[in-house]
Amino acid sequence: MIVSEWGQPFSVFHKLSLCVLLGVSCGANIADYVAQRSVEADKLLDPIKVVAQILMYHFFIGSVPTKSEINLANSYFYDKAMCLLAWKLFLPEEEVNLNHPTANPLIPGRGPPLKCMPPTLTVVAEHDWMRDRAIAYSEELRKVNVDVVLFYYKDVVHEFATLDVLLKIPQAQACAEDIAIWVKKYISLRGHEFSY
Repeated sequence: MIVSEWGQPFSVFHKLSLCVLLGVSCGANIADYVAQRSVEADKLLDPIKVVAQILMYHFFIGSVPTKSEINLANSYFYDKAMCLLAWKLFLPEEEVNLNHPTANPLIPGRGPPLKCMPPTLTVVAEHDWMRDRAIAYSEELRKVNVDVVLFYYKDVVHEFATLDVLLKIPQAQACAEDIAIWVKKYISLRGHEFSY
């Protein structure tokens, strides 16, 4: 049983059975990592089951640059130098490797086989220098028959749908609606009620 910050039992937790993970930017890396661990844990997580994941403009990187990493490296919101510094600060000193499994999920042997991953919704921004790797990850999941949906939003940058100053733009509003529709449809297709 989980206890809330006010010391009261949080009894709703033990009734929860379905979990949709959502991660934004580096949180998408965390969501994907948790999904990997949930696949490996299998029944150990009962009564919780990760049934899907939503990865919004992932913070994935790798040692071989993609076209978007080359063309957009020094433009818009996050530049490549800042992101490389973030990875250097995050990864253990002896493991500063852009092909580390938490940085690049496309490296073989990174965790459970991709075919075991939950259905995945991917959100990509046109002017995000990390977009190509997110698209490539979606394509690899699709190749092994994971249910994948990719939403590609034009004329926007990294964090366009979650940054306060951009929340009112049409693409951010469309993204929020698209995600809500996908989650509701996905849950209802499995015979479960979705409430929020």
